[in-house]
Amino acid sequence: MGFFSRWFSNKDKHSEVRQVSHPKALKVADVISFSDSFALPELLRKQSFRVEKINTYQFEHLGYTEFVLLGPSSKQVYLAVMRDDEEWLNVSIKIDHDEVSALFDLEQFSDIFDEDTNTELALKNEQNDFANWVSPVYFQRKFAERGYFYHKDFRPNRPPLEEGDDSEALDYFCLTSSDESFSVEVEVWQDGDTDVLLTLHLPISEIVEIFPGDSSDNP
Repeated sequence: MGFFSRWFSNKDKHSEVRQVSHPKALKVADVISFSDSFALPELLRKQSFRVEKINTYQFEHLGYTEFVLLGPSSKQVYLAVMRDDEEWLNVSIKIDHDEVSALFDLEQFSDIFDEDTNTELALKNEQNDFANWVSPVYFQRKFAERGYFYHKDFRPNRPPLEEGDDSEALDYFCLTSSDESFSVEVEVWQDGDTDVLLTLHLPISEIVEIFPGDSSDNP
């Protein structure tokens, strides 16, 4: 309880409390809690997370806000509210090179970057350290889609469609499971750095509580 309560211990009991009913309205210092579903990874199940930062991604046909979350562990979690015909959550963690090589055959993984290969990526071993984060097989959906990243929250406006002085360009690759519940996302930055993320696609209802943070923490 100590980890959770210290975020609120200094709040003025008589101050006006902002109401937050949907994760798309999150701000820095807000806290969310995930459900107790056994389908969730242990990192998320019944855990609370504070919004530490807010970033923005912009692609040609899609833009979205990314919430950087910190919970009881030191592992950052990335949250986005996505919408097509309906809304859902993308919840992601980054994995390093050693973790990628433990999950996947690196030669097969490198096919993701070959334009002439429609990559089918399989786990090397279904017994691994990422229970409920991974699918046995992924199929490539996106190849080198150009996007722009901002350390900035543009809401209620939208970011520019083209690269600006305050943006970072990236090429985006994505592979998704056949049931569309899991993805492997790869971001290749202009300096050659590459981020690999394991992503869950979850219903909005997996967030069961939202607690407004201290408004003084927000710009």
